[in-house]
Amino acid sequence: MNRDYKVRRATYDDLDEIASLTHVQNAKWFGNKRAKFGPKDNFFKSYQTHRLVVETNQPNDNLVAYAEFRNYPAIGPLLSDSWLEWLHGRYCISDPISWMNTLFFNYCIYASDHPNALREVLRGVFYLEIRITFVITVRMPELSYYSSYYAESFDDLEKLAKIFYPRDFSITSNSNTQSLYIIHRYGLLPRITYRKALAEDNDDIIEIHENELPEMRAELGDFYIAEELMRQDEGAKNNVLIVAETESELQELQTSGFFWLESEVDIRFYVKNYELETFGNLIKFNPSKPYLCETLQVLSVEPKVEANLFTADAMDDLESATILGGVQRNDSGVSVASGGKFKVSSIQGKIVDNSKTLNKFYMVELLYLKFMYIFEKIITIKYYTNQEKKSLNLFYNTDYLNKKVDGVQRSSNVFALKFICVHKDFPLERLFNYLCAMFSVFPDRDYCIMEMPKSVNPLRSHLEALKYFMPVAQRPSEMSNLDEIYITHRSTIFGEISLYRLQREDVEIVQEMAMRLSLNTGKKSISESSSFSCSSKVNTHVHSDNEMMVIQQLMEDVLYNESSEFDFFTIRCGISSKPAKENTAIGYVILRRFLYHHDLHRHYHLSKRDPHLGHERAEIISLKLHPLFNNSCDAIFRNLSGKTQYFDFYYFCARKKHIFSNDLKTAMMLIEPNPMKKFWFNVKPTRQKPSRTIKGLPTYDYDDHLTIFRHKLNPSKFFGNTNRLVIIGFSSECRAFLRQLVFLWNSKDHENSETYTCLSRLQVTVIETPGKVEAEYECTFLCPDCQQSKNCFMYYENTSCYVRDVVARMDLRYWVHFVAGHVNYINRDKKYVKINKSCEIFYDTLLLMNSVNFSLKKALPFDEPGRRPYNFIQLNHRIDRFILFYKVRVLLEDLRRNYRILIYGSCLSTYECISFLINHGVSPSQVVLVQPHKHCGTEEEQKYKMPSDDTNIEYILDDMMEDLDIKVHRELTFSHWIQHGSFNFIIEVVFTDGHKKEIAFDCDIFISFNVGYMDRYVKKWLIDSCIDMNDNRILVNKNFQTNDPDIYAVGKFIEFNEPVNHQYRFVSEMETAQKLMHILGLRQSEKPYQEKYLQPAFYRALLPMDYFITKVTMPCRYLASCIVSCTKCSLTTYYDNTFCRIGLSPKMMVEEIVVVTKDTTSLDYLEHFCGKHESMLNNLKSRFSSGLIKCFLKFFQEPWTELLMHEDFEDFQAENHKLLKPLILSLEKNKGSSKTHFHDVNQQILEQNLLEFVRTHRQDFRHEFALPEDYLGEDTADNTLPLSRRAKFNN
Repeated sequence: MNRDYKVRRATYDDLDEIASLTHVQNAKWFGNKRAKFGPKDNFFKSYQTHRLVVETNQPNDNLVAYAEFRNYPAIGPLLSDSWLEWLHGRYCISDPISWMNTLFFNYCIYASDHPNALREVLRGVFYLEIRITFVITVRMPELSYYSSYYAESFDDLEKLAKIFYPRDFSITSNSNTQSLYIIHRYGLLPRITYRKALAEDNDDIIEIHENELPEMRAELGDFYIAEELMRQDEGAKNNVLIVAETESELQELQTSGFFWLESEVDIRFYVKNYELETFGNLIKFNPSKPYLCETLQVLSVEPKVEANLFTADAMDDLESATILGGVQRNDSGVSVASGGKFKVSSIQGKIVDNSKTLNKFYMVELLYLKFMYIFEKIITIKYYTNQEKKSLNLFYNTDYLNKKVDGVQRSSNVFALKFICVHKDFPLERLFNYLCAMFSVFPDRDYCIMEMPKSVNPLRSHLEALKYFMPVAQRPSEMSNLDEIYITHRSTIFGEISLYRLQREDVEIVQEMAMRLSLNTGKKSISESSSFSCSSKVNTHVHSDNEMMVIQQLMEDVLYNESSEFDFFTIRCGISSKPAKENTAIGYVILRRFLYHHDLHRHYHLSKRDPHLGHERAEIISLKLHPLFNNSCDAIFRNLSGKTQYFDFYYFCARKKHIFSNDLKTAMMLIEPNPMKKFWFNVKPTRQKPSRTIKGLPTYDYDDHLTIFRHKLNPSKFFGNTNRLVIIGFSSECRAFLRQLVFLWNSKDHENSETYTCLSRLQVTVIETPGKVEAEYECTFLCPDCQQSKNCFMYYENTSCYVRDVVARMDLRYWVHFVAGHVNYINRDKKYVKINKSCEIFYDTLLLMNSVNFSLKKALPFDEPGRRPYNFIQLNHRIDRFILFYKVRVLLEDLRRNYRILIYGSCLSTYECISFLINHGVSPSQVVLVQPHKHCGTEEEQKYKMPSDDTNIEYILDDMMEDLDIKVHRELTFSHWIQHGSFNFIIEVVFTDGHKKEIAFDCDIFISFNVGYMDRYVKKWLIDSCIDMNDNRILVNKNFQTNDPDIYAVGKFIEFNEPVNHQYRFVSEMETAQKLMHILGLRQSEKPYQEKYLQPAFYRALLPMDYFITKVTMPCRYLASCIVSCTKCSLTTYYDNTFCRIGLSPKMMVEEIVVVTKDTTSLDYLEHFCGKHESMLNNLKSRFSSGLIKCFLKFFQEPWTELLMHEDFEDFQAENHKLLKPLILSLEKNKGSSKTHFHDVNQQILEQNLLEFVRTHRQDFRHEFALPEDYLGEDTADNTLPLSRRAKFNN
């Protein structure tokens, strides 16, 4: 490409320069320029496949050209999907033009003194569109009644194109007619030639290789390529090294890259270790010829469906399977309720001594059995996967004349791409041509595989090549740390994707493709050693069965209902210009018009610049596609748009409704939820109308938890990290950080999302113990005791909406690799994490994010990781809630009256758990609450504001406990517990009082809320890995680095190893994630980076008697100036079962908001008000003192708060601060100036700015704030609003 220019995509920031280029006199253009003279905002409102600009490579980067390309011509009466028939009917063209290899160059304007910009923009579009061979410009007849000012110029284009005239053209009678300018790809781009590498190419290849992998030359020397090419051994003939040469502008051939292929691929090795049945096991087989069969024994594993994990039916299945097949009882006359009169235990027939603990143990023996054999399985890896042995038959054709040849290897249908690399100046997009060439080397083989070692980072050229490959799943294998395998097919590279409307003969084909939805769903594997069988209660086919039913109805509706609201297309591969029956069906897509886009703004971060697409949006109902063609997503949606005139496609996935398949969802852009919520003043979103003709289609409530994917026909672009990032833990901080990574491309101004279809490509591995991640994403569980699941303890999360939405409105498992296991140690020298005593996970950067909320600090008899006493629970994760729920259910079923639940703790989570127990059938009289002696901690810790603790509220909650008849014991410290012999079951828990006197409590379940942020087992492997610690805290510097610069730690278990003057624990997870992104260099902060925390921390919880508490606190910014004993100003209200407390700092900043209410409405919007000055909150303190505020919660729901909740209000504040700062500085210098005058001037400026802010964003507000111009007469102002909208500004 010419170095004098650079071509890039046009953005909204270019509008001014494009508009000025349109109006200058010395510009040339072709296309409809008249439409460009309207408002500049209209430039980007019409759909274009590509909008490109050309800039000079000079310091000022002058924009010299703007161009528009589309997949159909800009001819008004011509339908977008009919241009190919028009082209062949009107013109005599021999070129193989098709739907998929052609773009139309509809408009271009460029500076007349830069004619080469036209060549560069054409080259740019050919680089972007690797499958485009032809670019066509349609020249329309000249119209005499138009001014010469609008005359088009094709002089420069003629030099690059071949001109075609219509069949009715006549130079004498019909010369002023339409014509075509066709630009061929290879007439403009340098041609690439390929040949076998020679030893003389050694220097050129090593130079290219060294640019991406310099260590190879250092390890192998300067002649390793020549040595490889001159090999004479038996394996040398299996390797092919191809060099690519490109012709330079001086017509000299230059080596631009190379690729290394291998023909001998060990079929058996890959079939045994990877899931390759979908790809014919890499063998070419013809059943009409003689053949043999070889059988291999392999393991197959797949994750269980959600319905098989934590639902009541799944637990019943687990109980049936375990009790019948695993627990062998001894019918020796031992009674569970015998009180321990016999010496033979029914567990494995063990003989035990008679003792006090034995007597107690026999009374709960059945409880122990269920806890051990059922719930123990929930925390094992095997519970979450179905693993089975199976016989794999390899069929291959045989040659009876040559029986010595390995028949399996001789029938190989695959070759390997060992390495591919291009010159640093070679356009990376053209690497696709290399992939085309490599299949020409092996014309008889259909598949190509590529290995990617886990221990090294992928190279630039490899990442580009992987766009056209798909990953292959690994099988369970005895071999550890296998390389990752990617595969592609010849049709993926050479085939054209096209769409055809559903025809009657397609019904059977669609049914066959849809049937594959449930082929492997819900496979149940039973251990070979098991001597029983049981019928599962779980219907694992519920979603696929419903989708099959809906698809059948939709096909009938589309085929026989002329006014159907649905569109149904089959997706085929072949030659797009041929009829459907001559192409192979590879998928289908069903869609309908989407009319509820405005409701999505309530919870999702969407641009407001596209209201013109109101009736041009579509909802994808179902989309099935062969996985080899997922890289054709852009082409499929572009083709779909041409046939439907939809330009914006959405796919919705509701967690608690029927889910429909969409195999392209990860190739669509995920829509990020709003980071902060607003109060919508009780205005509910529009409810989607159900279909009258189709049963089984879900209707969405757009206030519900939806995962939304979008494709706006913009070209795809990948965003992500370049180094290997490994995270241990799935804490709130981890979720916030992963959200930042997934939406690395997102910004407030939508700069990337309006230009590209932004896709995440992350090199992130998260290590977490089994079940933790699965439990967080579980959504099929139904609580039998709660009518509203969102307010049920099993669904209720205590964190902010930013963290909650990571689970509720997205699924990180599509982009992040989660590994279940227990960490053994960290090898800091070789930079890997050892898990499960067998697996090594390599990292470049390691993040420790596995802090917890509750942990007993004293040494306890844990026998191995994750295996605490079976009746001991710490509610740190959602899986702990599931375990508690089902253990309580077993407790109530087996010991209906004689049971005791012992709870240890005094924080708000303690009372939340008590509320859950009472609401789910536990008698308050059977609950014992032991409150620990509270330690004040260090002076610094006392200054920390902790949202999860509230001493004043806890006093009231203690009174509630007494009203509920719950036994409360105060000021006791946990000492130890007593287990019965070798059985891992707590019989008694022992505490000590202030006089060191021991007090013991019997219990069937012991729940601890003892505050502690590090698990004992985690501490062990951290010490083994030589990570510096102070007691139970990891020592880090201000950048969260541990003593190892490649290992970072974030969470409640850290301690800075250098003095700081601000709070850094119990802070906003979102802000912590933003700081970490900045420190790691993954994302630049939109605002100037600060070490101090400026955003509030959020906490909410359920309380007894159907109360809800929400607490928002600001972190302490200056610890040195904070006095522990100093009481802050607190304002409280109580109205209609709602208690509110506002905490004000000495400078009258709102640093705490507490609300306790019976109202079930989420109060996430309170984050907007914490940290503001009370005067900004409509003079909150003075209004409260005057008695004008009866309830702070109602006060924060008044119309004026809508201004503060607007997403641009902080920017508005920053502009005011920037404007007033010089005036304040000048006032300090001129101490004699009048402060009154200064105040009046500032007030006038701020009022004018506020009016302008309201004027600019008026359409965003629910309330119709009045402006001065609303009261002016029609003859003195432009009254654009009706009188009914001229409401006065409230307060």
